[in-house]
Amino acid sequence: MRHYFLTLVGCSILTAGLAASSAHADDALAAKIAGADVGYGEYLAGECVTCHQKSGVSRGIPSIAGMDGQAFVSIMAAYRKKELDNKVMQMVAGRLDDEQIVSLAAYFSKLPPN
Repeated sequence: MRHYFLTLVGCSILTAGLAASSAHADDALAAKIAGADVGYGEYLAGECVTCHQKSGVSRGIPSIAGMDGQAFVSIMAAYRKKELDNKVMQMVAGRLDDEQIVSLAAYFSKLPPN
C-alpha cells in the first residue's frame, strides 16, 4: 500500500512539474486526446481493468477511471522511461505506442471518477 501511495505522490509531483511546461505542448496533447479513438481505448483497457478496477481502488491499486487525460499520458510516459518504479507498469507502458496511450487516456478520462 505504501508503494502505491508513493507512486501516486511521485505522479503528482511529476504532473505538477509538467504543468510548468509550455502551454503549446499542453494544448497539442489536449487536442490529441480530444481527437483520440475512445472505442479503441475501451478495447485496450481490457488489460488495464484486470488490476485497475472500474469500480475504484482495489487491493491498493489506484483507480484510473475519470483520471485527467493529460496526467494519464504523462504518467504512462514516465513508466515507459522507467522514471516511475513499478516493474509491471513499466512493462505495460513499454508495450504501448503513443496512439494507444492517448486512446486509453481519452477512454479513462470519460469514465466517472471513483
